[in-house]
Amino acid sequence: MKYSEMDSIEAGLKFKTIGGVIVETTGSTQNIDVREVFVHEVSVIEGPGQDYKYFHNLDSAERL
Repeated sequence: MKYSEMDSIEAGLKFKTIGGVIVETTGSTQNIDVREVFVHEVSVIEGPGQDYKYFHNLDSAERL
């Protein structure tokens, strides 16, 4: 699935990043490119930086 092409995403979806951090989507999305590339806000729920929020390209993460 190409999350970078989705202009919205459901809150509460869990992913494991390349670095092994477990994150959960917040439902917030941001367009970062004129070619319609989207990133989605996630909150760290397990691992370093717990409770930290940031925008992430979920195409590089594994859905749990």
